[in-house]
Amino acid sequence: MKHTLVLAATMLTLMGCQSTNSASINANPGKPTELTVRIENVQNTDGKLLVLLHDNSESYYADDNVKKNGARYFAMKAVVPQTPTTLVQFKDIPAGRYAVSVVHDEDDDGKLDRMVFPFVGMPSEPYALSNNTYNTFSKGDFEAALVTVDAPQSTIALQLATHLSKLTGL
Repeated sequence: MKHTLVLAATMLTLMGCQSTNSASINANPGKPTELTVRIENVQNTDGKLLVLLHDNSESYYADDNVKKNGARYFAMKAVVPQTPTTLVQFKDIPAGRYAVSVVHDEDDDGKLDRMVFPFVGMPSEPYALSNNTYNTFSKGDFEAALVTVDAPQSTIALQLATHLSKLTGL
C-alpha cells in the first residue's frame, strides 16, 4: 500500500512538470498589430485583471508576481475588471503566435493565489488561458494555448473561471 501511494505521488508530480524554453517561438516577428482580448464571465470588480502575453514556454509556466522585478512575459496589462465582460487591447504587438493568460487578481497582490486546504496548490482565483486550455494538475499545455495574432488586428475570447469549476463543469 505504501509503495502504491509513493508511486501515485511521483506520477502526479511528473504529470505537473513541463519542459520550458526561454527562446521566443516567433523567430521572425511580423508586422505590428493590435490584439483585443475579450474576457468573459467576469464575476466581480474586485482587484485587477492581469492579462499576459507569452512568446515562450518559460514565461508561460512561471506564474511570476507581476509587481516584482524580473517577472517574465512578453507584454502585460493590469486593468480594472468590468462585469460581465472586459475588453483589453494590446497595440503594436508583432504578428506571431502567443499564449495568453489572464488572472483575476481579486486581492491585487500581483499573482495567482493558490489554495492551502483542501486542494493544496489549486488556483483559488479565477483565471483563463487562450484556447480555454487547462490541465487537471497543472497549467494547461503551452502549445495548446498558442493563438495566432495576425496584422492588422486580432481578437480572442477567454472564459474566466475558477479551477474547481473547470474540473467539475459547474
